[in-house]
Amino acid sequence: MRSQDVQTQPDIAVVVAAQAGDRQASEQLIRDWLPLVYNIVGRALDGHSDVDDVVQETMLRVLDGLPGLEQPDRFRSWLVAITVRQIRDRWRGGRAQAITASLDEGAHEADPQADFADLAVLRLQLSGQRREATEATRWLEDEEREVLALWWMEAAGELTRGELAAACELTPQHAAVRVQRVKERLETARAIVRAMTVAPRCTALTAALTSWDGRPSALWRKRLARHVRECPQCLFNASDLVPAEALLGGFALVPVPIGLVGLVLGGVSALGSTGGTTGAGAHAAGDARRLARLLGKLTAKPVAAATAGTVVLAAAGVAWYAVTPAHESARRPAAAAGLSPTTAPAPGISASPTLLVSPSVTPTASPLRTTAAATRLSGPHALRSVDEPGDYVSQSGRLGVLDGVGAAGSEVDRRAATFTFVPGLADPDCYSLRDAAGRYLRHYFFRLRLDANDGSAVFQKDATFCVRSGAADGSVSLESYNFPGRYLRHRADRQLWLDPSENTAAYRSSRSFVVAAPWV
Repeated sequence: MRSQDVQTQPDIAVVVAAQAGDRQASEQLIRDWLPLVYNIVGRALDGHSDVDDVVQETMLRVLDGLPGLEQPDRFRSWLVAITVRQIRDRWRGGRAQAITASLDEGAHEADPQADFADLAVLRLQLSGQRREATEATRWLEDEEREVLALWWMEAAGELTRGELAAACELTPQHAAVRVQRVKERLETARAIVRAMTVAPRCTALTAALTSWDGRPSALWRKRLARHVRECPQCLFNASDLVPAEALLGGFALVPVPIGLVGLVLGGVSALGSTGGTTGAGAHAAGDARRLARLLGKLTAKPVAAATAGTVVLAAAGVAWYAVTPAHESARRPAAAAGLSPTTAPAPGISASPTLLVSPSVTPTASPLRTTAAATRLSGPHALRSVDEPGDYVSQSGRLGVLDGVGAAGSEVDRRAATFTFVPGLADPDCYSLRDAAGRYLRHYFFRLRLDANDGSAVFQKDATFCVRSGAADGSVSLESYNFPGRYLRHRADRQLWLDPSENTAAYRSSRSFVVAAPWV
């Protein structure tokens, strides 16, 4: 079964016309095959910030070499082979690029879509085992992800095994061996993801993770795999995992960001306007790349699709129009629901933090909507549980917990339950919560924890929460920025998790908190 995102085979007439210099045919090839290239590169590079550049370079090389393609009917196989070569070139030049990038203006800016697994889950609204399989790809090595990216497209019906083997420069027999090895490691990673996210988690696994830095890696995959294979509880939790092939049939391709479409088309326009002069073409393409990258940043956040969904992009003096995909949600609403200014308790007046939210807040029909904006939160606050009134969002080591705090409590306990609200690292209309040590409250595998900001886009999204109305008057809920519909809540064991919304009174209460004055 195919995903219906790209053509089964290229339109030979379009390929031939593009070979003859027909600009409309060239642009048609880009529109038809850019999704396939973007998904292979994105998955192989794990959403590295160079993905857009590699995709653009691939498409420009394809168009540049198109006149020399002797068999137009083999266009797709040829395209995929060029894509894989560009991926490998990026790996080989990674160190040199890192040095160059440090000198480039804006080199340290976070890529708004840096994690491809995260992007796939969000854009395709994945759930269940498809979501777990996507998240498991983070645990593979670079060379494994190259084969995985191609096999993923084969399983989704976008490539044939012969095209995969040709792209990897392997015989079909050797390609089968490589694919089988990668599939086995993906299945191992899926079992690890299941073991880490299931509730309650195996206590031995939790102990094994105490020294883990929170970053998936092949080394930790091997360490955790040993535990999962030998642990009856973890094996049982993973017993219902179906083969990955069964999940990937008809798997949709991750939509190409509008900014990247503009970047590639801008490069084609620049090359076309130079009459084929190599030096001028490179210079013009560079100008188009810089302009289109700026457009990409401007369109990095979801685009409103309330009406016709038409977005205008301009590059190199040329305008084109693209229809906004229906799944792109509107930009997140600004501000929190009915929040009043911070007021610290006056000495001798109250031994407990005071209510800081307007009691007029009422639940809304949709978790993605808020009531009218009021004064934004800023500075230190405490979050008191609605259904456990004496308990507050706190921390135990690096993990987020719900803990009892009182005026007679220790300085350490009161400090652990105080967080500074700052504009969201991924969206200033939302919030990030920082503790006294400078660490941010973030989710990882849906577990709430405290980590230092590593500057990556995925961290910034993991550490950003949008305030929604809570279950009780004057309470709020914190919805994940990058996983809409999941909220910060405490479970029965008082651990903090990011769990999907449930239409029960118990669930709504467990994700509702009163914003109170800080303990310190």
